[in-house]
Amino acid sequence: MPAVLYNGRGRSFKAKTMTLLQFSRDKLIVPAVVVFVALVHGTTGAHDRSFALLDCPPECLCDRNQPEVFHSNVTSKTLQTQDGFSSAEFGAGSDGEPASFNALCMVGQGAGFEKIEDLLSLDTTVLRIIYTSQTEQYQLNASNLVRFVHLRELHVKSLQAQLLRFSLDAELPVEQVYLESLELIRTEPPTVLDRTIPSLAGLGLQSLESGNENEANTYQVVDTQEEDIVADTLTETFELEIVPYEVYKRDLASTSNISFYGWSNLTALSIHDCQLETLHPDFLYGLERLHRLSLQHNNLKVLPSFAFYGAPNLRMLSLARNRLLEVSFYSLAGLLELQVLDLSENSISKVSELTFPPFPKLAKLDLRQNPIEYVFDSSFAIANMTRSLFIGSDSVGLQIGTPKPFQGLAKMELLEIRNLQVPVLNQYLFRGLQALRTLRLLQGNISFVEYDSFAEMKNLTDLQASHCSIRVLSMDAFFGVKRLRSIDLSHNLLTELPIGLFDEQLDLLELYLQGNRLTQLPNDFFRRLAPGVQIVRLIDNPWQCSCSMVHWRQAATNRLKVSSTSDSPLASYVYSNKLTPRCNDSANGILNRGVYYVIRKNLQCTKEITNTKEAHKALLRISEMNRQKQQALLLKRYSSNVRRFGPAHVTISAALVQQPGLAASSVSQHHTNHKASVDLPTVYQRPHQSLLYQRKQQRLQQKLHKSQRYATVAASGVVVPQRISNEIEY
Repeated sequence: MPAVLYNGRGRSFKAKTMTLLQFSRDKLIVPAVVVFVALVHGTTGAHDRSFALLDCPPECLCDRNQPEVFHSNVTSKTLQTQDGFSSAEFGAGSDGEPASFNALCMVGQGAGFEKIEDLLSLDTTVLRIIYTSQTEQYQLNASNLVRFVHLRELHVKSLQAQLLRFSLDAELPVEQVYLESLELIRTEPPTVLDRTIPSLAGLGLQSLESGNENEANTYQVVDTQEEDIVADTLTETFELEIVPYEVYKRDLASTSNISFYGWSNLTALSIHDCQLETLHPDFLYGLERLHRLSLQHNNLKVLPSFAFYGAPNLRMLSLARNRLLEVSFYSLAGLLELQVLDLSENSISKVSELTFPPFPKLAKLDLRQNPIEYVFDSSFAIANMTRSLFIGSDSVGLQIGTPKPFQGLAKMELLEIRNLQVPVLNQYLFRGLQALRTLRLLQGNISFVEYDSFAEMKNLTDLQASHCSIRVLSMDAFFGVKRLRSIDLSHNLLTELPIGLFDEQLDLLELYLQGNRLTQLPNDFFRRLAPGVQIVRLIDNPWQCSCSMVHWRQAATNRLKVSSTSDSPLASYVYSNKLTPRCNDSANGILNRGVYYVIRKNLQCTKEITNTKEAHKALLRISEMNRQKQQALLLKRYSSNVRRFGPAHVTISAALVQQPGLAASSVSQHHTNHKASVDLPTVYQRPHQSLLYQRKQQRLQQKLHKSQRYATVAASGVVVPQRISNEIEY
């Protein structure tokens, strides 16, 4: 049977909806109610019935997915919930799994929690609680939810921050926990019975003598007595602070007791906006099944050593939007399975080679919006499997003084650097990024882009360097980067472009140059671009319009990209007149007018052919067109005379005989059965014709006279070379 929605205590659906709305008039709850109204309507439309059962309190909306009967070779179906919460897959299979029971409860006062504890079904698998009170403070204990032995997913949220307290006084068998805007409390610290001491192998640390020195996960902990010896190889060293025992006890007492020790089934844990300031050393101890951990939007400043060692199989860790001042080597040690690390929007000020422990599987590292001012040499070499790196902030400029800051990131595919402060962008900055495909340089201050700056990145396809204050580009700036498909140099300070700047980019599709100070482009700029270029964005530049712009491609400058997922590149672009570049020449009265309008109307420019070879080819094409026109006219005249005077009285023109093609064959076919005895009349008058017709008639008569003269010479046996005429052109 499909899922069945019902309400408790025999109330109608309308009455229950009104009850939920009466608990809170906050606008934030309206979307959740609307979603469940739609869900109930969709289900009741199929069944058109409701059940008056006692396992769904009046504060809740419940959804029961009854187990379906399958054959042994058919797998069970999964139910996709329609609410805004993230959910796991639940369902009943042929092996007798219990039905999925989902409940959304909106509680406006403390008495509502008691009803949930007393009336909610014991086989509830997904429980979502939204506390809607704006003034009353209440404490929800985890021990009150122990009776729900089948609970797999728990969501608890308070609309007003810290009005709802959640006590971790018991362990729950849940797999996913999502806590938001709560105050977490635990009266006593956890008692760990199976504690083990972290080993070097478990932390990814190995002595250099025990393994190969070139291995990526090899790392050496430098002792204080050896700092003088290795001072030339390390840029930064740790300084261990020794504090009195009383200070240590005071700090330990102030440490939060929040710990999920004993919640051994957890695979996903999210704690958002819960005002966490510190982490207990046993915060995650024993959670070997935990894969995702999100601690966003808290007040964490310092991470303790081995803070996440209790969850060795962690794959995603988010510490975004906290107040972390630094990240030490030991605080993140032991996360050998980590794939995504999000440290964005913190207060981290520096990154060195001793910041991160070994991350042999790290694929994404996010350091955006951290006031990082300096990046030391080989800072990311320990995370040599990283494919995406985001670094830089809007508030503090990023200065890179070392020659190889990204050395070791051989598999990096996406690099985003914000607010880069370097006077000259050279080729040493991106050394070691052979696999890079996308490079984003956002904002910053880069005055000059040197030659071969991107030559190391042979696989680069997307380059974005907008708002970087670039003034000058070397003519070989993009030398060696032959796979570029998109180049964005918008909103810089460019005043001119070197000739042949994009000659090697034969796969180029999009070029963005808007928002610069360009007044002219090289004369052969568009001719030297790749033939497949779809977009050349030139708006917001002070163009000085002249006839040299006559070769601009209007279809490329006025094209807009509407989709990047289409299989056909042409299907991804549309034409828009709003993208027309405009002139900025107030002296000639063409201020803020479209370039193509000024060229056509004000300047009256025409395309001039300067190449001699191209001009010769053009003349030959014109001559061939005129020859075909002349041949058609003479054949038409011959056919008209045959109809009027008869074939026996008409002489074939030598011009028709000598011209190859359809006309000559047609004439020969008409003339095979008739002998020519009379010359073609030289005058053919058509009454009441216009002056234009008379002039055309006169030109045709001149042509006919010349053709008859050539025919007479040919009859006498003199060889006359074939001539190409350009005189008939109308």
